Amino acid sequence: MTRAFVLLAASLLAACSIAPQPLAPVPVGRDGFRHADPLTDPSTATRTPSLAAWPAWFGDPQLGRLVDAALAHNLDIRTAAARVDQAQALLGVRDAALAPTVRVDPSFSRTRVSGTVDNALPKRTMHNWSVPVSASYEVDLWGRLRGDADIGEQNVLQAAADRDAVRLRVATEVAVDYLTLRYVDDDLVTLTRAIGLRRTALDVIAARVRAGAASDLDGLRASADLDTAHADLAESRRLRENLVDAIAVLTGVSPTAFDVDTGAVPVQVPDVPAGLPSALLAQRPDVFAAARRADAASLELGIARTAWLPTLTLTADGGFATRDLRSFLDRNSSLWSLGANVALTLFDGGKRDAAVAAARAGMDATDANYRATAIGALRDVQDALNDIAAQKERIARYDDAARATDAAARLSLSRYAHGYVSYLEVIDADRDALNARRQLIHSRQALAVATVSLVRALGGGWTPPARAARDGLRDTTQADAR
Repeated sequence: MTRAFVLLAASLLAACSIAPQPLAPVPVGRDGFRHADPLTDPSTATRTPSLAAWPAWFGDPQLGRLVDAALAHNLDIRTAAARVDQAQALLGVRDAALAPTVRVDPSFSRTRVSGTVDNALPKRTMHNWSVPVSASYEVDLWGRLRGDADIGEQNVLQAAADRDAVRLRVATEVAVDYLTLRYVDDDLVTLTRAIGLRRTALDVIAARVRAGAASDLDGLRASADLDTAHADLAESRRLRENLVDAIAVLTGVSPTAFDVDTGAVPVQVPDVPAGLPSALLAQRPDVFAAARRADAASLELGIARTAWLPTLTLTADGGFATRDLRSFLDRNSSLWSLGANVALTLFDGGKRDAAVAAARAGMDATDANYRATAIGALRDVQDALNDIAAQKERIARYDDAARATDAAARLSLSRYAHGYVSYLEVIDADRDALNARRQLIHSRQALAVATVSLVRALGGGWTPPARAARDGLRDTTQADAR
Protein backbone atom coordinates (compact mmCIF):
# COMPACT_ATOMS: atom_id res chain seq x y z
CA MET A 1 0.00 0.00 0.00
CA THR A 2 2.77 2.39 0.96
CA ARG A 3 4.67 1.54 -2.21
CA ALA A 4 1.59 2.16 -4.33
CA PHE A 5 1.06 5.53 -2.69
CA VAL A 6 4.67 6.52 -3.33
CA LEU A 7 4.40 5.48 -6.98
CA LEU A 8 1.16 7.44 -7.35
CA ALA A 9 2.72 10.53 -5.82
CA ALA A 10 5.78 10.20 -8.04
CA SER A 11 3.58 9.87 -11.11
CA LEU A 12 1.65 12.98 -10.18
CA LEU A 13 4.85 14.93 -9.64
CA ALA A 14 6.24 13.80 -12.98
CA ALA A 15 3.00 14.61 -14.79
CA CYS A 16 2.96 18.08 -13.29
CA SER A 17 6.67 18.81 -13.65
CA ILE A 18 7.03 22.54 -14.20
CA ALA A 19 10.10 23.18 -16.32
CA PRO A 20 10.52 24.61 -19.82
CA GLN A 21 10.39 21.97 -22.51
CA PRO A 22 13.50 21.95 -24.73
CA LEU A 23 13.01 23.77 -28.01
CA ALA A 24 13.21 21.74 -31.19
CA PRO A 25 16.47 22.41 -33.05
CA VAL A 26 16.27 24.65 -36.08
CA PRO A 27 17.87 23.08 -39.18
CA VAL A 28 20.59 25.39 -40.48
CA GLY A 29 21.26 23.47 -43.69
CA ARG A 30 24.68 23.98 -45.24
CA ASP A 31 27.87 24.45 -43.29
CA GLY A 32 28.22 28.10 -44.29
CA PHE A 33 26.47 31.00 -45.99
CA ARG A 34 26.77 31.70 -49.69
CA HIS A 35 29.09 34.60 -50.56
CA ALA A 36 30.53 34.53 -47.03
CA ASP A 37 33.86 36.23 -46.44
CA PRO A 38 36.86 33.91 -45.85
CA LEU A 39 37.20 35.42 -42.37
CA THR A 40 34.10 33.48 -41.39
CA ASP A 41 36.16 30.32 -41.03
CA PRO A 42 36.20 29.34 -37.34
CA SER A 43 39.99 28.96 -37.40
CA THR A 44 40.34 32.70 -38.03
CA ALA A 45 37.63 33.79 -35.60
CA THR A 46 40.13 34.85 -32.96
CA ARG A 47 41.68 37.27 -35.43
CA THR A 48 38.35 38.84 -36.36
CA PRO A 49 37.61 42.20 -34.66
CA SER A 50 34.65 42.40 -32.33
CA LEU A 51 31.39 42.99 -34.16
CA ALA A 52 30.24 45.23 -31.31
CA ALA A 53 32.68 47.90 -32.58
CA TRP A 54 31.11 47.96 -36.04
CA PRO A 55 30.42 51.74 -36.25
CA ALA A 56 34.18 52.39 -36.17
CA TRP A 57 34.75 50.06 -39.11
CA PHE A 58 33.48 52.71 -41.55
CA GLY A 59 36.21 55.15 -40.56
CA ASP A 60 33.82 58.06 -39.91
CA PRO A 61 33.90 59.42 -36.32
CA GLN A 62 30.64 61.32 -36.82
CA LEU A 63 28.82 58.06 -37.49
CA GLY A 64 29.98 56.73 -34.13
CA ARG A 65 28.89 59.92 -32.37
CA LEU A 66 25.43 59.79 -33.92
CA VAL A 67 25.00 56.12 -32.99
CA ASP A 68 26.01 56.89 -29.40
CA ALA A 69 23.57 59.82 -29.29
CA ALA A 70 20.75 57.63 -30.56
CA LEU A 71 21.48 54.90 -28.01
CA ALA A 72 21.43 57.51 -25.24
CA HIS A 73 18.38 59.55 -26.25
CA ASN A 74 16.14 57.56 -28.60
CA LEU A 75 12.59 57.41 -27.26
CA ASP A 76 11.85 53.91 -28.54
CA ILE A 77 14.83 52.66 -26.54
CA ARG A 78 13.59 54.46 -23.43
CA THR A 79 10.19 52.84 -23.87
CA ALA A 80 11.75 49.40 -24.19
CA ALA A 81 13.97 50.04 -21.15
CA ALA A 82 10.92 51.00 -19.10
CA ARG A 83 9.33 47.68 -20.04
CA VAL A 84 12.38 45.91 -18.65
CA ASP A 85 11.96 47.79 -15.36
CA GLN A 86 8.28 46.86 -15.35
CA ALA A 87 9.05 43.19 -15.95
CA GLN A 88 11.66 43.27 -13.19
CA ALA A 89 9.12 44.73 -10.76
CA LEU A 90 6.51 42.13 -11.72
CA LEU A 91 9.11 39.44 -11.13
CA GLY A 92 9.33 40.70 -7.56
CA VAL A 93 5.57 40.32 -7.25
CA ARG A 94 5.76 36.72 -8.45
CA ASP A 95 8.70 35.90 -6.17
CA ALA A 96 6.80 37.27 -3.19
CA ALA A 97 4.22 34.48 -3.55
CA LEU A 98 6.90 32.02 -2.43
CA ALA A 99 7.22 33.71 0.96
CA PRO A 100 4.77 33.73 3.88
CA THR A 101 2.30 36.57 4.26
CA VAL A 102 2.19 38.24 7.68
CA ARG A 103 -0.49 40.77 8.60
CA VAL A 104 -1.14 42.83 11.68
CA ASP A 105 -4.57 44.34 12.24
CA PRO A 106 -4.63 46.45 15.45
CA SER A 107 -7.98 47.87 16.50
CA PHE A 108 -9.59 49.87 19.29
CA SER A 109 -13.26 50.38 20.05
CA ARG A 110 -15.20 52.28 22.73
CA THR A 111 -18.68 50.89 23.37
CA ARG A 112 -21.53 52.21 25.52
CA VAL A 113 -24.43 49.90 26.39
CA SER A 114 -27.85 50.69 27.78
CA GLY A 115 -28.26 50.58 31.56
CA THR A 116 -32.01 49.96 31.49
CA VAL A 117 -32.03 46.58 29.80
CA ASP A 118 -32.13 43.32 31.65
CA ASN A 119 -28.78 42.00 32.87
CA ALA A 120 -27.12 45.35 32.37
CA LEU A 121 -23.36 45.33 32.77
CA PRO A 122 -21.81 47.06 35.76
CA LYS A 123 -19.83 49.30 33.41
CA ARG A 124 -21.92 50.80 30.68
CA THR A 125 -18.85 52.11 28.76
CA MET A 126 -16.20 49.61 27.68
CA HIS A 127 -12.89 49.76 25.80
CA ASN A 128 -11.66 46.96 23.57
CA TRP A 129 -8.00 46.78 22.58
CA SER A 130 -6.69 44.12 20.21
CA VAL A 131 -3.54 43.54 18.15
CA PRO A 132 -4.04 40.33 16.17
CA VAL A 133 -1.20 39.03 13.98
CA SER A 134 -1.91 36.49 11.26
CA ALA A 135 0.42 34.56 8.99
CA SER A 136 -0.29 32.28 6.06
CA TYR A 137 1.97 30.25 3.84
CA GLU A 138 1.06 28.18 0.82
CA VAL A 139 3.30 25.14 0.59
CA ASP A 140 4.51 24.86 -2.99
CA LEU A 141 3.84 21.15 -3.24
CA TRP A 142 3.81 20.89 -7.02
CA GLY A 143 6.11 23.75 -8.01
CA ARG A 144 3.26 25.97 -9.18
CA LEU A 145 4.50 29.06 -7.35
CA ARG A 146 8.10 28.47 -8.36
CA GLY A 147 6.99 27.97 -11.95
CA ASP A 148 5.07 31.24 -11.86
CA ALA A 149 8.18 33.01 -10.58
CA ASP A 150 10.22 31.39 -13.34
CA ILE A 151 7.76 32.81 -15.86
CA GLY A 152 8.49 36.23 -14.42
CA GLU A 153 12.20 35.65 -14.92
CA GLN A 154 11.65 34.60 -18.52
CA ASN A 155 9.60 37.76 -19.02
CA VAL A 156 12.47 39.90 -17.71
CA LEU A 157 14.99 38.20 -19.99
CA GLN A 158 12.62 38.57 -22.93
CA ALA A 159 12.02 42.26 -22.20
CA ALA A 160 15.77 42.85 -21.96
CA ALA A 161 16.36 41.10 -25.28
CA ASP A 162 13.52 43.10 -26.86
CA ARG A 163 15.17 46.27 -25.57
CA ASP A 164 18.50 45.23 -27.05
CA ALA A 165 16.79 44.43 -30.35
CA VAL A 166 15.37 47.96 -30.37
CA ARG A 167 18.84 49.34 -29.64
CA LEU A 168 20.28 47.35 -32.52
CA ARG A 169 17.51 48.51 -34.85
CA VAL A 170 17.96 52.16 -33.91
CA ALA A 171 21.75 52.02 -34.22
CA THR A 172 21.65 50.41 -37.64
CA GLU A 173 18.90 52.75 -38.86
CA VAL A 174 21.08 55.70 -37.88
CA ALA A 175 23.96 54.14 -39.79
CA VAL A 176 21.85 53.47 -42.88
CA ASP A 177 20.45 57.01 -42.92
CA TYR A 178 23.85 58.59 -42.27
CA LEU A 179 25.69 56.56 -44.90
CA THR A 180 22.91 57.20 -47.40
CA LEU A 181 23.22 60.90 -46.56
CA ARG A 182 26.92 60.84 -47.35
CA TYR A 183 26.34 59.23 -50.73
CA VAL A 184 23.56 61.73 -51.44
CA ASP A 185 26.12 64.46 -50.71
CA ASP A 186 28.39 62.81 -53.27
CA ASP A 187 25.49 62.71 -55.71
CA LEU A 188 24.85 66.41 -55.10
CA VAL A 189 28.48 67.19 -55.89
CA THR A 190 28.22 65.18 -59.10
CA LEU A 191 25.00 66.91 -60.14
CA THR A 192 26.35 70.36 -59.27
CA ARG A 193 29.43 69.69 -61.39
CA ALA A 194 27.24 68.44 -64.25
CA ILE A 195 25.05 71.54 -64.01
CA GLY A 196 28.13 73.75 -64.23
CA LEU A 197 29.38 71.94 -67.30
CA ARG A 198 25.95 72.02 -68.97
CA ARG A 199 25.57 75.72 -68.22
CA THR A 200 28.93 76.37 -69.83
CA ALA A 201 27.93 74.24 -72.80
CA LEU A 202 24.67 76.17 -73.12
CA ASP A 203 26.59 79.45 -73.20
CA VAL A 204 28.90 78.10 -75.89
CA ILE A 205 25.99 76.84 -77.97
CA ALA A 206 24.16 80.14 -77.59
CA ALA A 207 27.22 81.89 -78.97
CA ARG A 208 27.40 79.42 -81.86
CA VAL A 209 23.70 79.97 -82.57
CA ARG A 210 24.25 83.72 -82.71
CA ALA A 211 27.16 83.17 -85.05
CA GLY A 212 25.08 80.90 -87.26
CA ALA A 213 27.30 77.90 -86.55
CA ALA A 214 24.56 76.00 -84.69
CA SER A 215 20.80 75.70 -84.93
CA ASP A 216 18.20 76.84 -82.43
CA LEU A 217 17.37 73.17 -81.90
CA ASP A 218 20.81 72.63 -80.36
CA GLY A 219 20.15 75.47 -77.95
CA LEU A 220 16.76 74.08 -76.94
CA ARG A 221 18.25 70.63 -76.34
CA ALA A 222 21.04 72.05 -74.21
CA SER A 223 18.55 74.10 -72.19
CA ALA A 224 16.33 71.06 -71.59
CA ASP A 225 19.36 69.03 -70.54
CA LEU A 226 20.30 71.72 -68.01
CA ASP A 227 16.75 71.86 -66.61
CA THR A 228 16.72 68.07 -66.17
CA ALA A 229 19.91 68.23 -64.13
CA HIS A 230 18.40 70.99 -61.97
CA ALA A 231 15.33 68.80 -61.36
CA ASP A 232 17.54 65.89 -60.31
CA LEU A 233 19.42 68.23 -57.99
CA ALA A 234 16.18 69.35 -56.33
CA GLU A 235 15.15 65.73 -55.76
CA SER A 236 18.50 64.87 -54.19
CA ARG A 237 18.25 67.91 -51.91
CA ARG A 238 14.80 66.79 -50.80
CA LEU A 239 16.13 63.32 -50.06
CA ARG A 240 18.98 64.81 -48.03
CA GLU A 241 16.61 66.90 -45.93
CA ASN A 242 14.43 63.87 -45.22
CA LEU A 243 17.46 61.84 -44.16
CA VAL A 244 18.58 64.58 -41.77
CA ASP A 245 15.08 64.66 -40.27
CA ALA A 246 15.12 60.88 -39.85
CA ILE A 247 18.48 61.00 -38.04
CA ALA A 248 17.15 63.77 -35.79
CA VAL A 249 14.16 61.67 -34.73
CA LEU A 250 16.35 58.62 -34.14
CA THR A 251 18.63 60.65 -31.87
CA GLY A 252 15.70 62.07 -29.93
CA VAL A 253 16.01 65.61 -31.31
CA SER A 254 13.42 67.79 -33.02
CA PRO A 255 14.06 67.98 -36.78
CA THR A 256 13.73 71.76 -36.60
CA ALA A 257 16.78 71.98 -34.32
CA PHE A 258 19.09 69.50 -36.03
CA ASP A 259 21.36 69.38 -39.04
CA VAL A 260 24.23 67.33 -40.39
CA ASP A 261 26.99 69.11 -42.26
CA THR A 262 27.95 67.94 -45.70
CA GLY A 263 30.82 65.51 -45.82
CA ALA A 264 32.65 62.95 -47.86
CA VAL A 265 31.61 59.35 -48.35
CA PRO A 266 33.11 56.80 -45.94
CA VAL A 267 36.77 56.11 -46.48
CA GLN A 268 36.02 52.41 -46.35
CA VAL A 269 33.17 49.92 -46.41
CA PRO A 270 34.26 47.00 -44.25
CA ASP A 271 34.03 43.31 -45.05
CA VAL A 272 31.94 41.91 -42.20
CA PRO A 273 32.60 38.27 -41.26
CA ALA A 274 29.30 36.40 -41.33
CA GLY A 275 30.30 33.45 -39.17
CA LEU A 276 28.57 30.09 -39.31
CA PRO A 277 24.79 29.54 -39.41
CA SER A 278 25.00 27.28 -36.37
CA ALA A 279 26.43 30.14 -34.28
CA LEU A 280 24.04 32.83 -35.49
CA LEU A 281 21.04 31.91 -33.35
CA ALA A 282 22.95 32.70 -30.15
CA GLN A 283 23.87 36.17 -31.45
CA ARG A 284 20.42 37.59 -32.20
CA PRO A 285 18.42 39.30 -29.44
CA ASP A 286 15.13 38.69 -31.25
CA VAL A 287 15.82 34.94 -31.42
CA PHE A 288 16.73 34.95 -27.73
CA ALA A 289 13.51 36.82 -26.88
CA ALA A 290 11.44 34.35 -28.94
CA ALA A 291 13.05 31.47 -27.04
CA ARG A 292 12.20 33.09 -23.70
CA ARG A 293 8.58 33.52 -24.81
CA ALA A 294 8.47 29.84 -25.70
CA ASP A 295 9.94 28.90 -22.31
CA ALA A 296 7.37 31.04 -20.51
CA ALA A 297 4.54 29.40 -22.46
CA SER A 298 5.89 25.96 -21.59
CA LEU A 299 5.89 26.92 -17.91
CA GLU A 300 2.31 28.17 -18.26
CA LEU A 301 1.29 24.71 -19.45
CA GLY A 302 2.93 23.07 -16.46
CA ILE A 303 1.16 25.45 -14.08
CA ALA A 304 -2.20 24.81 -15.75
CA ARG A 305 -1.79 21.08 -15.13
CA THR A 306 -1.39 21.59 -11.37
CA ALA A 307 -5.01 22.75 -11.14
CA TRP A 308 -6.03 19.10 -10.63
CA LEU A 309 -3.87 18.82 -7.52
CA PRO A 310 -4.70 19.99 -3.98
CA THR A 311 -3.21 23.07 -2.35
CA LEU A 312 -1.90 23.16 1.21
CA THR A 313 -1.97 26.41 3.17
CA LEU A 314 -0.57 26.78 6.68
CA THR A 315 -2.03 29.49 8.91
CA ALA A 316 -1.05 30.95 12.26
CA ASP A 317 -2.85 33.63 14.25
CA GLY A 318 -1.85 35.28 17.48
CA GLY A 319 -1.82 38.52 19.38
CA PHE A 320 -3.41 40.25 22.35
CA ALA A 321 -6.93 41.42 23.15
CA THR A 322 -8.14 43.16 26.32
CA ARG A 323 -10.60 45.68 27.67
CA ASP A 324 -8.03 47.22 29.98
CA LEU A 325 -4.94 48.66 28.38
CA ARG A 326 -2.96 48.08 31.56
CA SER A 327 -3.29 44.33 31.14
CA PHE A 328 -2.66 44.39 27.40
CA LEU A 329 0.60 42.41 27.56
CA ASP A 330 -0.63 40.11 30.27
CA ARG A 331 -0.37 36.40 29.50
CA ASN A 332 -4.09 36.00 29.97
CA SER A 333 -4.69 38.59 27.22
CA SER A 334 -2.86 36.55 24.59
CA LEU A 335 -4.55 34.48 21.91
CA TRP A 336 -3.33 32.18 19.17
CA SER A 337 -4.32 29.48 16.75
CA LEU A 338 -2.57 27.19 14.28
CA GLY A 339 -4.13 25.48 11.32
CA ALA A 340 -3.71 23.89 7.95
CA ASN A 341 -6.03 23.98 5.00
CA VAL A 342 -6.13 21.52 2.12
CA ALA A 343 -8.22 22.57 -0.88
CA LEU A 344 -9.05 20.55 -3.96
CA THR A 345 -11.39 21.50 -6.76
CA LEU A 346 -13.74 18.64 -7.58
CA PHE A 347 -15.80 20.16 -10.37
CA ASP A 348 -15.44 23.37 -12.34
CA GLY A 349 -17.44 22.74 -15.50
CA GLY A 350 -14.38 22.01 -17.66
CA LYS A 351 -12.48 25.16 -16.70
CA ARG A 352 -9.23 23.31 -16.02
CA ASP A 353 -9.41 21.35 -19.27
CA ALA A 354 -9.92 24.57 -21.19
CA ALA A 355 -7.03 26.24 -19.38
CA VAL A 356 -4.68 23.38 -20.25
CA ALA A 357 -5.83 23.41 -23.88
CA ALA A 358 -5.26 27.15 -24.08
CA ALA A 359 -1.81 26.84 -22.51
CA ARG A 360 -0.86 24.04 -24.91
CA ALA A 361 -1.98 26.12 -27.88
CA GLY A 362 -0.01 29.06 -26.54
CA MET A 363 3.09 26.88 -26.26
CA ASP A 364 2.64 25.62 -29.82
CA ALA A 365 2.28 29.20 -31.06
CA THR A 366 5.43 30.41 -29.32
CA ASP A 367 7.37 27.37 -30.53
CA ALA A 368 6.33 28.14 -34.10
CA ASN A 369 7.19 31.80 -33.61
CA TYR A 370 10.64 30.84 -32.32
CA ARG A 371 11.33 28.66 -35.34
CA ALA A 372 10.05 31.36 -37.70
CA THR A 373 12.24 33.97 -36.01
CA ALA A 374 15.29 31.70 -36.17
CA ILE A 375 14.77 30.82 -39.83
CA GLY A 376 14.13 34.49 -40.59
CA ALA A 377 17.44 35.36 -38.93
CA LEU A 378 19.25 32.94 -41.24
CA ARG A 379 17.52 34.49 -44.22
CA ASP A 380 18.44 38.01 -43.09
CA VAL A 381 22.13 37.09 -43.13
CA GLN A 382 21.94 35.30 -46.46
CA ASP A 383 19.98 38.14 -48.10
CA ALA A 384 22.52 40.69 -46.85
CA LEU A 385 25.39 38.59 -48.21
CA ASN A 386 23.57 38.26 -51.54
CA ASP A 387 23.16 42.05 -51.69
CA ILE A 388 26.82 42.64 -50.84
CA ALA A 389 28.02 40.25 -53.54
CA ALA A 390 25.69 41.80 -56.13
CA GLN A 391 26.64 45.37 -55.26
CA LYS A 392 30.36 44.60 -55.44
CA GLU A 393 29.86 43.29 -58.95
CA ARG A 394 27.71 46.30 -59.87
CA ILE A 395 30.39 48.66 -58.56
CA ALA A 396 33.05 46.99 -60.69
CA ARG A 397 30.82 47.19 -63.78
CA TYR A 398 29.68 50.77 -63.23
CA ASP A 399 33.24 51.86 -62.50
CA ASP A 400 34.26 50.62 -65.94
CA ALA A 401 31.11 52.12 -67.45
CA ALA A 402 31.79 55.51 -65.85
CA ARG A 403 35.29 55.66 -67.33
CA ALA A 404 34.05 54.57 -70.74
CA THR A 405 31.13 57.01 -70.86
CA ASP A 406 33.34 59.87 -69.67
CA ALA A 407 35.71 59.18 -72.55
CA ALA A 408 32.77 58.93 -74.95
CA ALA A 409 31.39 62.26 -73.72
CA ARG A 410 34.72 64.00 -74.26
CA LEU A 411 35.04 62.49 -77.72
CA SER A 412 31.51 63.46 -78.78
CA LEU A 413 32.08 67.04 -77.59
CA SER A 414 35.25 67.21 -79.65
CA ARG A 415 33.45 65.80 -82.70
CA TYR A 416 30.67 68.36 -82.24
CA ALA A 417 33.19 71.20 -82.02
CA HIS A 418 34.57 70.13 -85.39
CA GLY A 419 31.08 69.85 -86.87
CA TYR A 420 31.13 66.11 -87.34
CA VAL A 421 27.99 65.34 -85.29
CA SER A 422 24.89 67.12 -84.04
CA TYR A 423 24.52 68.30 -80.47
CA LEU A 424 22.02 65.47 -79.88
CA GLU A 425 24.96 63.04 -79.82
CA VAL A 426 26.72 65.24 -77.26
CA ILE A 427 23.62 65.30 -75.07
CA ASP A 428 23.23 61.53 -75.27
CA ALA A 429 26.88 60.93 -74.42
CA ASP A 430 26.80 63.42 -71.55
CA ARG A 431 23.60 61.90 -70.20
CA ASP A 432 25.12 58.41 -70.35
CA ALA A 433 28.21 59.60 -68.50
CA LEU A 434 26.17 61.29 -65.77
CA ASN A 435 23.91 58.26 -65.37
CA ALA A 436 26.90 55.92 -65.10
CA ARG A 437 28.53 58.13 -62.46
CA ARG A 438 25.29 58.34 -60.47
CA GLN A 439 24.68 54.60 -60.76
CA LEU A 440 28.20 54.05 -59.42
CA ILE A 441 27.38 56.27 -56.44
CA HIS A 442 24.08 54.48 -55.85
CA SER A 443 25.78 51.07 -56.02
CA ARG A 444 28.38 52.16 -53.48
CA GLN A 445 25.57 53.44 -51.27
CA ALA A 446 23.73 50.12 -51.64
CA LEU A 447 26.91 48.25 -50.65
CA ALA A 448 27.25 50.34 -47.49
CA VAL A 449 23.58 49.80 -46.63
CA ALA A 450 23.85 46.06 -47.27
CA THR A 451 26.90 45.94 -45.00
CA VAL A 452 24.94 47.58 -42.19
CA SER A 453 22.10 45.15 -42.87
CA LEU A 454 24.55 42.29 -42.43
CA VAL A 455 25.72 43.77 -39.13
CA ARG A 456 22.11 43.93 -37.96
CA ALA A 457 21.37 40.42 -39.22
CA LEU A 458 24.34 39.11 -37.24
CA GLY A 459 23.12 40.75 -34.03
CA GLY A 460 25.57 43.65 -33.98
CA GLY A 461 27.85 41.94 -31.47
CA TRP A 462 25.04 41.23 -29.01
CA THR A 463 25.55 38.60 -26.33
CA PRO A 464 22.87 37.15 -24.03
CA PRO A 465 22.91 38.23 -20.37
CA ALA A 466 25.27 36.18 -18.24
CA ARG A 467 23.25 36.45 -15.02
CA ALA A 468 19.77 35.42 -14.03
CA ALA A 469 17.10 38.09 -14.09
CA ARG A 470 16.67 37.85 -10.31
CA ASP A 471 20.23 39.11 -9.88
CA GLY A 472 19.63 42.08 -12.15
CA LEU A 473 20.71 42.40 -15.76
CA ARG A 474 24.15 43.62 -16.65
CA ASP A 475 24.50 47.08 -18.15
CA THR A 476 26.89 45.51 -20.65
CA THR A 477 23.96 43.82 -22.37
CA GLN A 478 22.90 47.28 -23.48
CA ALA A 479 26.34 48.22 -24.75
CA ASP A 480 26.69 44.95 -26.64
CA ALA A 481 23.42 45.58 -28.49
CA ARG A 482 24.94 48.24 -30.70
